[in-house]
Amino acid sequence: MQLGNLTLQSPICLASAPWQLEGAGYERLGAIFTRTVTMEPRPGRYEAGIWQVADQTLLNATNMRTESAEILVQEHLSGLLRYGVPVLVSVTAPGIPGFRKIARFLHREAGSQIAGVEVYITCPETGRGTDITPKFVRDATEAVRNELGPDAAVVVKLPPWPDHIRGLALGAQEGSASALAATNILKALHLPDDATAPPLVGGLSGEALRPVALRCVYELAHDELLTLPIFGTGGIFTAGHVVDYLRVGASAVQIASGEWLAPGLTARLAAECENLKPETVATTWKS
Repeated sequence: MQLGNLTLQSPICLASAPWQLEGAGYERLGAIFTRTVTMEPRPGRYEAGIWQVADQTLLNATNMRTESAEILVQEHLSGLLRYGVPVLVSVTAPGIPGFRKIARFLHREAGSQIAGVEVYITCPETGRGTDITPKFVRDATEAVRNELGPDAAVVVKLPPWPDHIRGLALGAQEGSASALAATNILKALHLPDDATAPPLVGGLSGEALRPVALRCVYELAHDELLTLPIFGTGGIFTAGHVVDYLRVGASAVQIASGEWLAPGLTARLAAECENLKPETVATTWKS
């Protein structure tokens, strides 16, 4: 996959990488994407805020702890860089000035170390879906691009909204994104068996998300106005799942929930898919 000036050696990438990533085989990956960080840390749950609510399906609490960009650079980045593959920092912010500020910080403090940034587009729990518009995505992407410069990779990760993702993706393209990622988590709710316990509110990832994410990738890949490469992400646990994403138009994949449930999965899939060529897998269907 060509990601700006980068050529990824593998279509298998790790997303939301654990801060203490251990084990071998990660040097085979195409890239490592960090956990999403903000300019200022946000207190909240850590690992205890991730629940397995169905087979290979996770619910990530809305009040998950978010580390600051400064802590990432000072304490965690070196551990991810030691595998020798491109590292992209996933960032989010409540508005355009926030995206600009965190991108400026990363360019100043880690610009020579990181390959780029993932712009994580999400609607705050207190916000409305209508707040996320093509213009917002374009402006956020453009703000990050202007701070990082023309050579950095800027990947825009979009919400799992098949009816609207094309418009949001066009906004990212207009903002000079290098690639798209489809998708991030889907707002969901789980009721514990204990009827007196409060509902678990958060974002769905894993197996249950895969059909929606596949549809989103398909929508993006079949828009004649979109020319950006696509990362497919959501519910990838086997080489067959990787192939499914490539069949609907992705050029590479990101694995997050699978790695959380089975540490080392991403490295194993990179080895299994070492000879997989996305261009020979992609399928063209009539829309």
